[in-house]
Amino acid sequence: MMAERRKPRLSPMAGRLAAGGQSSAWAIADEVLRRTSLGEPLLLLTLGDPVCPPHPAIVAATKAALDAGRTHYTPLLGELALRDAIARREGADAANVAVVPGAQHACYAALALLAGEGDEVILSDPYYATYPGAVAATGARAVMARARPDLSIDIDAIAAAITPATRVIFLNSPANPSGAALSVADYARLSDLAETRDLWLMVDEVYASFGFGAPPPRAWAHGPKGRTIVVNSLSKSHAMTGYRIGWVLAPEEVTVALGDWSAAALFGVSQFVQDAALEALGLPEAELADYHGGFAKRAALVVERANAIPGLKAAMPAGGMFVMIDCRGVEADDVAFAYRLLEKTGVATMPASGFGDVGRGHLRISLTPDAATLEEAFDRIAQHLRRG
Repeated sequence: MMAERRKPRLSPMAGRLAAGGQSSAWAIADEVLRRTSLGEPLLLLTLGDPVCPPHPAIVAATKAALDAGRTHYTPLLGELALRDAIARREGADAANVAVVPGAQHACYAALALLAGEGDEVILSDPYYATYPGAVAATGARAVMARARPDLSIDIDAIAAAITPATRVIFLNSPANPSGAALSVADYARLSDLAETRDLWLMVDEVYASFGFGAPPPRAWAHGPKGRTIVVNSLSKSHAMTGYRIGWVLAPEEVTVALGDWSAAALFGVSQFVQDAALEALGLPEAELADYHGGFAKRAALVVERANAIPGLKAAMPAGGMFVMIDCRGVEADDVAFAYRLLEKTGVATMPASGFGDVGRGHLRISLTPDAATLEEAFDRIAQHLRRG
């Protein structure tokens, strides 16, 4: 009898990605998408995907670029006009800009060039759910620094987590899911840590356009000189999630390495997408004010409605697209509570334990639905909890 043939094995990266993948708490998001695809009328308070279309000028620029045949290869680091526009927006030079397909790819590409086998990358818990997987893919190990009880980023905890193996402090400001933002004083301390312990500071700023008060301080201006990496995109700021267009802002030696990365992994970003991005960056802020300002208004609405329900607590975040609701006064198990709300009310929320240990006992509420949808969702939640 012929011996069974052995299959070629997967690389060690496949195992690292599986181990660093999303928490089982994210299963509810998959279940919600399955149900909505079957036509079930759920109220979706789960994902941070803006429901509004991009500005009409962006759509028109996309169509015009396609009609003009802008469908060819591009420079590895991006079209110079777009790099110049990003540099002006960020207060940097074009040599510091690498254009990539979205902030998620930017995170992985930058981490792959900053850390590797045997290294450690510090994250603030709670963290965006894809960060541990991106760290694991590089071969490095993610180390969690717990946020304070109010979910603000704890610089003391980050300092205590640094070891000789630490290479990168990787933060998100304003943060997903907490909405916490770094202050100028935080950046001063982080700069001192990076310089005295020979570290990189990497900050994901995809929510920087959504500050619910004074604009949040920016890492490129306030982080350690020569050691700061910024990740950003137009997915949130301009409602362009499907365009997959973002960038890395970095010291020039890192940007050069990102050009080599692009040659190996990407070979550039589509011309017509970059043309749309250039149009987006050229829009006056007044054209986007209602879109950006709407998130602050909906955040205030969610906080008010949540705090009016016995057993739930919420505080106004510093910015972003989400509000965290402490549900421990009703149900300590956030996954069980989210499924309960889904089944009993048709309201889909995200269990915040999917974003780290500190998120346990919380629900993350997306601010992308309109105010009427949020009002209806909290009407249903309040009615359900009154019934017991």
